Amino acid sequence: MTDRKRHIWIARICTVVLTGLALGLLAGGAAAQQAQQPKAFKDFNSYVAYVANNHKAPFDRDGSVIPTGKAKQLLEQQAKVRAANAAHPAVTPTYLNVKVNQDRNPWPKAEIGAAIDPSSPTGWVVMTNDFRENYDHMFYHVSTDGGLTWTDDSMVGGNDPFTGFIPLTFQSDPGVSFDLAGNSYISTITGNLIIDFNNGYENVDTEIDIAQGFSHGTYTSLLPTPIDDQPCNGLFTGTFDCPAVLDKPLITTDTNPGSPNEGTTYVYYTLFCNSAPCTDGTATVPAFGSGILESHSAGPGQPFSLPALVSGSLTNTQFSDMVIDSSGIPHVFFDDFSNFPFTQMWESTLKAGTWVVSAKPVASFIFNGLTNQNWAFRDSGAAAPGCGIHQHTAYCAFNANQVGNGKLEATPSLYLATVSNNGSSRITRVNNDTFNDQKEHFFGWATATPNGDVYVGWYDSRNDPFNTTVQYFVGKSTDGGKTFPTQQPVSDTAFNPCTGFPGCGFFGDYTQLVSGPDGTVHAAWSDTRDQASMQVWSQAITW
Repeated sequence: MTDRKRHIWIARICTVVLTGLALGLLAGGAAAQQAQQPKAFKDFNSYVAYVANNHKAPFDRDGSVIPTGKAKQLLEQQAKVRAANAAHPAVTPTYLNVKVNQDRNPWPKAEIGAAIDPSSPTGWVVMTNDFRENYDHMFYHVSTDGGLTWTDDSMVGGNDPFTGFIPLTFQSDPGVSFDLAGNSYISTITGNLIIDFNNGYENVDTEIDIAQGFSHGTYTSLLPTPIDDQPCNGLFTGTFDCPAVLDKPLITTDTNPGSPNEGTTYVYYTLFCNSAPCTDGTATVPAFGSGILESHSAGPGQPFSLPALVSGSLTNTQFSDMVIDSSGIPHVFFDDFSNFPFTQMWESTLKAGTWVVSAKPVASFIFNGLTNQNWAFRDSGAAAPGCGIHQHTAYCAFNANQVGNGKLEATPSLYLATVSNNGSSRITRVNNDTFNDQKEHFFGWATATPNGDVYVGWYDSRNDPFNTTVQYFVGKSTDGGKTFPTQQPVSDTAFNPCTGFPGCGFFGDYTQLVSGPDGTVHAAWSDTRDQASMQVWSQAITW
C-alpha cells in the first residue's frame, strides 16, 4: 500500500472504528501519568496553543501538514512561473549544486538531517520533512558517490498503540546517524492529527520512532522501532487523556574506534508535560514543564533503554543535540528558557550511567527572532545548538541578538560556542559582515573534520540589499573556532525562503552540516531557486 493510499484509508476507517477505539483504548498505558487532564481541544490549532501557552520552552506543530486549501495555491503558483518562463525564455542556468530530492512536484521540503557513512566517505544520507503527501512525511535520499547522484525513498511510518496500531498521520524532525559497519539509523517524531466530529473523538498522540538502514543506508527496515509513546486522545464530551507531548528528536551513534560504547545509538528528544507531573521511564518532569530525555541501544537490533532525564533540574528545556567525544562519552547540549529574555545553553554529560548537567551554562544569550518583514516563517529553532566535535572539544553553533552582557543587534548573528572537556567555553561571532547591519543569519550548524578544522553552515541575507533573499553560507576556521576568515555562499544562486510554502509558514527548524573521515564537508539545504517550490540542493566542500 502506498503512503498516499494509506492516508486515504485512514480517513475512511476513522468514522467506522474510532468510536470503539475511543471507548476501549483511552485508558491505555503510557509512560507519562497524571491525575488531571486538559479538556478536549476544539481543533488542532487549539491543541498547539494549549501546549505552547502553558510552557516556557517553544512548541509548535505548524509544519505537520499543508494548510487547508493551500495545495491548490502551490500548483497555481508553479503554473504561473512556468508560463512566465515560457513567455520570456532565458538561458537555462548551469548549477554546480546538485538537487537531492528526485521527485518532480512543487511540494515543499524543509528541515535537513544528514550523516556521512564512516565506513565509506562517499556515502551520504540526507533526510527531510517532505509534504508531497500533503501531510509531512520523512523522505530520505542516499548518495554513494559523494553527492553526485541521489535516491528518493520513504521512511516507514509509525503505528499508534492507542488506536490499535493504526498508522499515525504525520512525521517531522529528521535525524540520521551511521555506525562503523555502515548501518544507518533514521529518527523522527510521528503523530496523529485526527479530529472526528462525527464521533466526537480526537487524537493527537505522539511517538518517537527510528528505522535501521542497511547496505550503507541504501534501504531501511519496513518496521519502525518505537522509542516513546504519549497519548493525547479522547472524547469531546467525555474522558480525554493528554498527559504529555513529545517533540524534536535527534539521533547520534558512537563511531569512535576502541570506545567502550562503540556502536551505541542514542535517541534524545523533548517531553512537554501537561497539567500534572509526568513520569516517563526513569525521568520525572513537573507539571507544565519540559525536559530532555534520552534512550539508547547497544547495537543493531538491540533493545532501547527506558527514557532517562538528561536536563536535570532544568524544567523549561527544548532543542537538544548530542556529540560523542573520542573516549566514547556522550555530551548533550540543549536550551533552557526559564529566564526570559535570556536563553541559556547547557551541557549534560553521561557519567557512570547518569546524566550530569554542567555547573554553569555554556552560553547565555538573547534571541529576538528574525524581524524581517518580508518573511513570516517560524524561527525559534535558530536558537538551538547545532554541534560537532573534534576529540574532546565540542563546537555548537547558535543564533543570537546578544550574547551575555555584549552589545545588542537588531537582527541575529551566528555564534559558535567552543566547549572544552573541563567545561570551559568560548563564544565567537562567526559571520564577518558588519555588526548590526540588520542582515539575517539563521539555522546554523557546526561540524569538525578529522584534522581539527571547524566548519559552520547557515542561511545569510547579507548580499541582498532588499533583505529578501538568502544564500546558504559555509565558514571555515583553522584555529579551533576562534576566527572564520574564510566564509562564502555555497549555494550558487540566491533564493527567497518564503517561496514554496503557503503563507511563508514554514522553513524548518534546522539544517545539519556534516563532514566525513576524508575531511570533505557536505552541505544540503532547502532552496527555492525556481521561484515556485522548495526543494533540497547540496554541495560537497573541499576547501
